[in-house]
Amino acid sequence: MKLRFNKIKFNFFLDIVLVIAFVVDMEYRFTGLRLHELIGLAFTIIFALHILLHWDWIWSVTKTLFRKLLQESRLNYLLNWLLFFAALMLVVSGLIISRTLGLNLQGVGRNLPWQQWHILSAELSLVIIALHVGMHWKWIATFGKKYLLTLPKFGAPRREEVHGA
Repeated sequence: MKLRFNKIKFNFFLDIVLVIAFVVDMEYRFTGLRLHELIGLAFTIIFALHILLHWDWIWSVTKTLFRKLLQESRLNYLLNWLLFFAALMLVVSGLIISRTLGLNLQGVGRNLPWQQWHILSAELSLVIIALHVGMHWKWIATFGKKYLLTLPKFGAPRREEVHGA
C-alpha cells in the first residue's frame, strides 16, 4: 500500500492545531507560564509551516494584487498580512519577556512596555484569526465534514486484500 501526502488534509489538521494552541495559550493562568511559553514556541513553528504551505498562494496573489483579482482575495491577502505582523509582534515580544525559556532578553525591553505589546498583539491576533476563520468558513465546513465526520467504510475485503495481490 502506497501512502501519498494529502496537502489539504494535512493543512486542515495543522490549522486545527494552530487554533487550539492559540486559544489555549491565550489564558496563561490556565497553562502556567512555562507551558504558555512552550505552546507559544510550538505555535511559532507551526505558524511558520502554515505560511510555507501557503507560499504559492501568497506569491501568486502578490504578483496579481493590482491586476484583475477578486475583492475577496484582496481582503484575504490584507487580513493575512495583518495577522502575520500581529503574530510577529506577539512572537518577538513573547521572546523578549520570556522568563522560562532561558533567553535572558529582559534587558532589551527594560524601558519599553513589551508585556503590553504582547497582550495587545495577542488580542489583535485573536480578532484577526476570528475574521480569518469567518472568511474561510465554507472551506472549514467542507473539509471538516470530509475529514472529521466521515466514518471508515467497513465491508467485504477487496480481492487483492484477500489474495495478497
